[in-house]
Amino acid sequence: MSWVEVRLSIAQRNLEDISAYLFAMGCEGIAVQEHDVVVYFSRLNWSQEIQAGLVEFAGRIIPGFDRSSVQVESVSDHDWANNWKQYFKPLRIGDRIVVMPPWEDQQSPANTSRNANTSRNAKYLLKEADLKIVINPQMAFGTGQHETTQLMITALLGQSAAGRQVLDVGTGSGILAIIAAKLGAATVTAIDNDAAALENAMENIALNNVSARVHLVLAGLEQLPPQKYDLVLANINRNVLLNYAALFPDYVKTGGTLILSGILTDDEQTVMEQYRRHGFTTVTRRTDKEWLALILELKSGSDNK
Repeated sequence: MSWVEVRLSIAQRNLEDISAYLFAMGCEGIAVQEHDVVVYFSRLNWSQEIQAGLVEFAGRIIPGFDRSSVQVESVSDHDWANNWKQYFKPLRIGDRIVVMPPWEDQQSPANTSRNANTSRNAKYLLKEADLKIVINPQMAFGTGQHETTQLMITALLGQSAAGRQVLDVGTGSGILAIIAAKLGAATVTAIDNDAAALENAMENIALNNVSARVHLVLAGLEQLPPQKYDLVLANINRNVLLNYAALFPDYVKTGGTLILSGILTDDEQTVMEQYRRHGFTTVTRRTDKEWLALILELKSGSDNK
């Protein structure tokens, strides 16, 4: 299959404003880079009308958007895979997590002295205490590069996952579910309403040898039978999080923890007003640039027996 790669010079904070429109127009993936957002369409679903509509919509929604900056290029499956190899390099998150693609040849702890003089190895070299997370990237499903995923991971590292029942809502690549399992969670239920995302998650879960403890479900939260979990993770967009505020008490134990991200700092008050109505209080918050993660506790409600 051939693809159309559309490069938009927009800030990450503006991505949420146009992502729903992009997917409604047939976008099949988004890669977030430092200064650009790269959007992928199947060649079969691309047209000049879609390009014109995208430029017009972005110009109307995003202040100062330069309509002439849009770059469109055709790429093959092979080119796309090579592009991902450029984008996706090993990434250290916090003190213990190293996320890497399967094609990266990471040095083992035994080889550290031989390579300690290189800045790249010094940054990404695996240490004895590290958790190695192998992610084979697919479009838009999450590789740990985005601030919201990093916020979720550092928040998760601050929790005691060992022996706990965990629910990962909108699992995407499965990265959070994999980390929870490697941190000792008893079981992890990982759900997503996108079959392609679950296929990618299944591959990554197998790559990380946690298939026995991570259970995948093709569903949105509203389709999942209520069951109480010790820890619930949700890295999804603001509007979905607002809609799910009334549902989460059916899935979080009283005194249990809910970690949310995909939220801009400007939206914190709006999100928290909704969650307080449903019995949640803020334990702590984390920020990275314009993005926010909230660690919440369910104070009211009754557990299912």
